[in-house]
Amino acid sequence: MPNSSLSPEAHRERVHALFIEYSPNLRGYILALLPDLTLADDVLQETFITVSRKADDFDLESNFMAWVCAIARFKVKEALRSRARHLQTLSDEVIETLCACEPPPDEDEDRRLQLVAECLGQLPEHTRRAFELRYERAHSAPQIAGLLGWTVNSVYVILHRARALVRECVDHKLKDAPAA
Repeated sequence: MPNSSLSPEAHRERVHALFIEYSPNLRGYILALLPDLTLADDVLQETFITVSRKADDFDLESNFMAWVCAIARFKVKEALRSRARHLQTLSDEVIETLCACEPPPDEDEDRRLQLVAECLGQLPEHTRRAFELRYERAHSAPQIAGLLGWTVNSVYVILHRARALVRECVDHKLKDAPAA
């Protein structure tokens, strides 16, 4: 396991949380390569299975999206080969060419992440703790309720309000930031 500061279980949980976080982008990537929505969702699930199996190999300090896209690319190729007789699809060469073109980095992503961290720091301690349990440790609402002694409904309300506050805070800071 490349990141030794976490237990193996915590490392795997973090990789799963990253998959959940990036799954909309990954799904878009897969859909760009496949003409079939159902097949794309199947590939996304197969990718998750492989990510889960190889989670211990992933270095949390490296580029998760690049790693998971490489896995997805192989899963796309497998799916296309297995369904080749039923689908008219792109050749392996075209897929490789498309995959070689990495999406441009979002120049604002680092700034937004920095602002999210700042805005999270402004939340009350109990709200920040619930947010951390949900989004950094991938706990479910019932698990958070048990850990913090809250009702499940309270967890949902607190998380909803926290997301809204963080979103408003980030939007406000971006609006007030000088143009680059």
